Amino acid sequence: MSTIAKSITLGQIAEMTHGEVKGDPEIKVSSICAPEKAGENSISPLWEKKFVPQVKKGTVLFTKRGWINDSCAGVEVDDPRVALIALLSYFDDTPIRTTDISERAIIACSAQLGDNVSVGAGAVIRDNVKIGDNTVIMENVVIDEYTEIGSSCLIEPGTMIYHHTKIGNRCVLHANSVIGCEGFGFVPDPKAGLIKIPQIGIAHLDDGVEIGACSAVDRATFGETYIGPYAKIDSHVKIGHNCEIGGYTIVVAQSGIAGSTKIGRGVIMAAQSGASNHATIGDGCTVGGRGGVSSDIPAGSIVSGFPAQDHKKELRQQAAVRQLPDFIRSVRELAKKVERLEGEHEDA
Repeated sequence: MSTIAKSITLGQIAEMTHGEVKGDPEIKVSSICAPEKAGENSISPLWEKKFVPQVKKGTVLFTKRGWINDSCAGVEVDDPRVALIALLSYFDDTPIRTTDISERAIIACSAQLGDNVSVGAGAVIRDNVKIGDNTVIMENVVIDEYTEIGSSCLIEPGTMIYHHTKIGNRCVLHANSVIGCEGFGFVPDPKAGLIKIPQIGIAHLDDGVEIGACSAVDRATFGETYIGPYAKIDSHVKIGHNCEIGGYTIVVAQSGIAGSTKIGRGVIMAAQSGASNHATIGDGCTVGGRGGVSSDIPAGSIVSGFPAQDHKKELRQQAAVRQLPDFIRSVRELAKKVERLEGEHEDA
């Protein structure tokens, strides 16, 4: 729930979201909350029609057209999830950062900062770094040599960006993310043990990429690890060296993408999913939660399980596995019946 002292009428919300008012258009709301926690002056988004009968009388709803009954008021729209963005933006109380450079930041003389760049206390910007206009570097960020960061980016506290990394415009790196760290490469040797492979490539994030808190993107062994435009990487995700991830792809929390994996455009990797080395996942694929891709997946596929296979086939197999106890019990009962019949036959 937003704590900012703002209020807005249902009529204004309808105008803002291209919706239709149900009830009194002069009703004022000053917060957004879940229907079960609805209180005075709050509005409650509702995504599923089956929950409408459970809403207590008098609740102010923000939902799909035709769902609000006479016991409630609210605003109806074509797509509540999309329309809610405007309402959330209205109530957003995130402080507007000033475009200043802290006296406690350490900035190399050779670094080039654009107009209106903000740098927080404890940040370190090393030699030959280039940062575009209107980018915000928050507290305790470290940016290594020869890194290039575009305009209107937000780099949150504790982020580490290694040398030669390239970051496009309007990117967001959430707290404690790590970009361009060494790829995990070793060669076993019977005499020397594990020999480290030098990682001399870079990491490259295209425009509009968002990296979640505590996620890591390795630099390439050679060449570049590339994340395409407007891809969204959730928190606690690992992207291995030399991976290529297409634009508008989503990788959800606790997923791991092994080195040299190629992921197409518009792919969804659900939570705790993964891909093995050198796998290719085609455009528009969906990998279900905990799905493990061990071989190439053609474009448009929906897969799950480990190793990942067609989602419907995986569901049928899971259903069959759950029936195994009953099946085993039936087989044992049949075996006993056969044994009795054989005994009766021998006696005869």
